[in-house]
Amino acid sequence: MVRKGCGKELPVGDHDAPRLLDRHDDIDPEWLTRVLRAAGHRDANVISFEARPIGAGNVSETLCVDLAFAAPTSAPASVVCKFRSSDETSHAHGIGSGSYLRELESYRLLKGRDDVCRIPAVLWVDGHAENINLVMEDLSSTARAGNQIDGCELDDARSVVAELAKLHRSFYPMERGEAPGWGMTMAGTADYWSAAVDRGLAVIRRDAADRLSGPEMDTVAAAAASARGWYRLPMDRGTLTHGDPRVDNILFGPSGAVLIDWQITGWRNPMHDVGYFLSGSVKVESRRLSEHELLRLYADIFGSGYERKLIERDYRLQLLSGLMTTVAAYGLLASSPEVDRLLITLLRRNAAAAADWDSVGAFSP
Repeated sequence: MVRKGCGKELPVGDHDAPRLLDRHDDIDPEWLTRVLRAAGHRDANVISFEARPIGAGNVSETLCVDLAFAAPTSAPASVVCKFRSSDETSHAHGIGSGSYLRELESYRLLKGRDDVCRIPAVLWVDGHAENINLVMEDLSSTARAGNQIDGCELDDARSVVAELAKLHRSFYPMERGEAPGWGMTMAGTADYWSAAVDRGLAVIRRDAADRLSGPEMDTVAAAAASARGWYRLPMDRGTLTHGDPRVDNILFGPSGAVLIDWQITGWRNPMHDVGYFLSGSVKVESRRLSEHELLRLYADIFGSGYERKLIERDYRLQLLSGLMTTVAAYGLLASSPEVDRLLITLLRRNAAAAADWDSVGAFSP
């Protein structure tokens, strides 16, 4: 549904900071003007807007907002705004899971950091553990969204791997004591995810086993049995990771990949992101043909301090990040034709990658 709003002009000399909005229904022209002025567009004066929802809105609610001004301005003609969920169940999850806080702090940390990875330009970020106000540039006219089922072509995969390498090298090596307190850790979420994997495996055996080959089911079952040990693996090489770099959380523009949706950012092994992305967002045959090239690209961009031998060793283990997440998702997401099609696609890709590299055999749980 498109929402419209009109308002009076704000005095030119008024540069007070925007107030923290409770939810997206509170947007008005004055607030948008203050956001733009706080971002450096001192000549902005919004007199009306149209807002339409974009994205799935599972935890937060995201809107594309078209702006009308009282006079010509340096400000953008549209922005993307992200707020807390209006659904109380989803809102409670956003608070309890720490999703709001992690996304806020991730954008605060990365804002204006051209030396790290590419993200949308951040115009305003405010909030706390129970609320989020995030305003970013609108890339819809220049970038395209990824599609998880279709997967990535090689050029797009190269771009994503390059951005992940830049992110990881910027914070590597990061010891546990140096990691931000708001970030997720593998050990800190081990009990939750191990239990979720157990529940998901039961659902797979009941509802999806007939869609898997014998070897695929064996790989899934072996990975699930090793979940507790895998989540508690010692962290020898840590850095800041995106945590969920699937192609649905990436935009592709003229300059390459743009990483969005930083809700499970955390302290992990660098290959967690790479294994997660390549095992789920690249079709099996394409991954098999290109993954050594992509790992070389990662190593080249990362530079010194993380040798190719260690990268491949870590990649073998961290490929399970995608498979563990997909197995858990079977027990967390309500079944529907769309969800079922997505999950079986991911499950087969993830299982193939884990089998190709004998990821379960890489450690003793």
